Amino acid sequence: MHYRHHYHAGNFADVLKHALLTGLLAALNAKDKPWFFLDTHAGAGRYDLRHAAAETTAEWRQGIGRLLPAPPAASLKPYLDLAADTAAYPGSPLIAARLARPGDRMLMVEKVTEVADLLEHHLRQAAPRANWTVLRGDGYESAAASLPPAEKRGLVLIDPPFEALTEFDQIGEFLQIAQTRFVQGQYLVWYPVKKRFETERFLRRIAKASPKPALDFRFDNGAPAQGQMHVCGVLVLNPPWKFEDTMKPALDAIARGLAQGPKSTIETRWIKTEAECLTSK
Repeated sequence: MHYRHHYHAGNFADVLKHALLTGLLAALNAKDKPWFFLDTHAGAGRYDLRHAAAETTAEWRQGIGRLLPAPPAASLKPYLDLAADTAAYPGSPLIAARLARPGDRMLMVEKVTEVADLLEHHLRQAAPRANWTVLRGDGYESAAASLPPAEKRGLVLIDPPFEALTEFDQIGEFLQIAQTRFVQGQYLVWYPVKKRFETERFLRRIAKASPKPALDFRFDNGAPAQGQMHVCGVLVLNPPWKFEDTMKPALDAIARGLAQGPKSTIETRWIKTEAECLTSK
């Protein structure tokens, strides 16, 4: 049985990831030159949060479901405008497709054939004029083979299901290859925090290997730890200028709106600074 994101779509982790993704794509859109978007583990692209699979866990009700009824903070509006329809909650591919301009190009990689077929169907419905391609294959191998892009600028999203015990190692190996081929690209990596020592070891490895600055966002929604994930992170390599400051109001609103306890926080930290990149050359 392969991982089905429908059970988790729209949860607190999705909100963090998609808010940051929207911010990164907005920064790319601030310049006229076209960009390339690569999604290594694309999924189905759109999810009906009223579906039985979503209601089985009802995780979305403690995520996007909390943000939609109340007037959103202005900083969250670009993301919430995309995510307002719970009958068609967008995954990362549809967010990118809706923000893409003429000339921008997208490659979505999905390993499971029936999921890739569903993704194509959703993209044809939601973004028929956008320049997208769905590739069936291994997320790491197929994505690495597509780099560097002709566009010279863009964003690579790495959001695996973390079914394999070696997932952190696979991400690290992929990033070493990808950044060698596409050093000017931006990279967004989503990860769960289950065993903190494993997470910190992964981040140290990335910091050591990356030729570009690395900014980490860590979200603890404050829920009591009872077997369910309540902490996750998003790592951004080569973030846009002042991205931390730009996103802070939105992240503060998310931490408040999705709090399940008094210790709900989103912390940001540079695990590799621009100065460290210069001294390591």
